[in-house]
Amino acid sequence: MKKKSLVMLLTAAMMLTGLTACGKQNTSGSSESDSSEDKAVTIKLGFTHSNPDREVDDEVMYAETFKEYVESKCDSIKVELYPGSALGSQADTVGAVASGTVQMTIQNSSQLNNYDESSLIFGMPGIFTDIEETNKVVDSDWAEEILEDIAKNTGIRVLGNSCTGMRSFTCKGRELRTVEDAKGLTFRIPESAIYTEMVEAISANPVPMPSSEMYVAMQNGVVDGQENPIQNVVIDKTYEVQDWYVLDNHTPTVMSYMINDEFYNGLSENQKAVIDEANEEATKKARAVTEKLEASGIATLEENGMTVYIPTEEELKGWHDAYGPVCEKYMREEVGDELVDSLLDLLAEIRG
Repeated sequence: MKKKSLVMLLTAAMMLTGLTACGKQNTSGSSESDSSEDKAVTIKLGFTHSNPDREVDDEVMYAETFKEYVESKCDSIKVELYPGSALGSQADTVGAVASGTVQMTIQNSSQLNNYDESSLIFGMPGIFTDIEETNKVVDSDWAEEILEDIAKNTGIRVLGNSCTGMRSFTCKGRELRTVEDAKGLTFRIPESAIYTEMVEAISANPVPMPSSEMYVAMQNGVVDGQENPIQNVVIDKTYEVQDWYVLDNHTPTVMSYMINDEFYNGLSENQKAVIDEANEEATKKARAVTEKLEASGIATLEENGMTVYIPTEEELKGWHDAYGPVCEKYMREEVGDELVDSLLDLLAEIRG
């Protein structure tokens, strides 16, 4: 009887220990737990979107997939989701991640620009071609080296990046085909200096503001238009307050999956492994959402009354010639010739 009781006590103790440890798969496929107890932690993950259907929203897909993966693989990590800018504006949330009061966020990589100038390189206008090419760049060893330096310099570790589309201009009450048509228009832009340079280069007026304020600003005529990739124009229902969309594809939107570096480094090796695996799985699923929305997005916008204009080759060159050299000059002044040239070399390599 005593022996049976002892076995039961040992079993209970093992179960309790397992609740504070991450499991992992060994080569035979069976689960094994870390022999040491992992400290129980909570990750607050804040992001901008709040779509109830993750199949049509890359941010929501990433966040929910990340949470599900982590909590299914590691009992010592809890993930709390805060959609709809519940933790503050984009800038505020990134600042909270830098200070460690918030552990994670999903934000445009441009939000890092004020923390480390080298992050500007991921949004250099006029040189990227499409989503596939951009993802090859952000997945490269070249990008990984930059991100490691950013983590050391800012306290913000970027677990990964994903291109969610090529950004293009929208407006209301005016046809926007060529770069000359943009003269004098007022465009909402992200709070990033490179976007200011780009919009001023086409003789238009940039108005930096958080994305959470953008819809009302367009609705009330505070700005004539904005610039975003196809999937954002669909998700944000921009078609309700804009009627023209010119696909000038000036720069990619790169979403960064950010985590406080001190928090990350304070995790056990098993916990870090689960976080990294969750990021990889969530990124894959988020990119699948982007691919789907890119394929169906133009039809959705046209069904909702928006004119989507695809520039001719000559018109597209006119757009890129207007802001490309200006932005490259600005980028070289900000981050140096070496970084710009290394990106151009990488793009040439990718293009074969």
